[in-house]
Amino acid sequence: MWEALHGAGVFPEPVGRYYASLRRFGMETTLDALFTAERLPAIRRFVEGPRAVGPPRVSVSTLANQFYCEMQVHLARTNTLRTESAELAAGAAGHAAFEAEAEEISQQEISEAITAGEALELVEMPVTAEIHGVRLVGRADRIHLEGRRARLVLEFKFSGRRELFPSHVVQVEAYGRMLEAMGFQTDRLLYGVAVLPRGRRVSDALARKIAEAAFELARAGLSATDARPPSGVPDPLSGLTVRRVDDEAFGLWVFRHSRQRVERDLQWATSYWTGARTPEGTMARGKCRACPFNAAELCAVSKAPPDGRYAVRRTLGRFGVTHVVQPAARR
Repeated sequence: MWEALHGAGVFPEPVGRYYASLRRFGMETTLDALFTAERLPAIRRFVEGPRAVGPPRVSVSTLANQFYCEMQVHLARTNTLRTESAELAAGAAGHAAFEAEAEEISQQEISEAITAGEALELVEMPVTAEIHGVRLVGRADRIHLEGRRARLVLEFKFSGRRELFPSHVVQVEAYGRMLEAMGFQTDRLLYGVAVLPRGRRVSDALARKIAEAAFELARAGLSATDARPPSGVPDPLSGLTVRRVDDEAFGLWVFRHSRQRVERDLQWATSYWTGARTPEGTMARGKCRACPFNAAELCAVSKAPPDGRYAVRRTLGRFGVTHVVQPAARR
């Protein structure tokens, strides 16, 4: 809805400011700042006016989370739940740091540089495209372009565990497929996932160091081939040809774009949003024990009871019942 109102000219602020505010202040504070009294007539005209019904809109991060547990994604559509954790706070702080350091560039300047074939490094670049009947939207951490050739999609993750997860792979894959739909060449596209310690500030210098490490791995030889099982729920890590760098400041996984692999993953994920199938829950009991929706007693298909590491409180607000879940204090 925010992007639709922005596109209609009701909210002139840059799209990135909305997402940054969500991460920093939360939904209610952000909406209070946007839905001011002087804007209500324009908002009412937009809401009450005729609008074409488009395809479902899904964020790239939500799509990627289907590969952790699709039932969590499904439950989030019908319940209001907020998880408070050090991991999420660290991720928000880390992304806010390199957003603040990035130099603003207008869409016209970007278009002119692309037309001229110049090299560009774009931070928090808004990307959108319709893929398999679903409108995907997202903001890639870093995208390296050279004219209309996409060279690198780089995502930063902030965690105490240096590990590459299926959702990480799908997130960068989705951005690559969206760039292709936007008319960029992706035949030599690289994907990079950098995992940094919680609280680590990503400066421009560090981001450039990580990007150069990705390009160096590719120059040393990196194949795009992989072997996938012929049917069933795809495993984005199965047969993935990946190179890894372990630096004192970060862990980095680099792999090449494979159209066949990307299509397999995205076709499965988008089929849920188009109504072609029902949501699939995880079979991993460990995920169920650590699931905030399970802790809040919202999941009817869990494979194990919650393990007690979450504390739950329920509050009644303007948008209904909010389930606030956080790790329980350890004695």
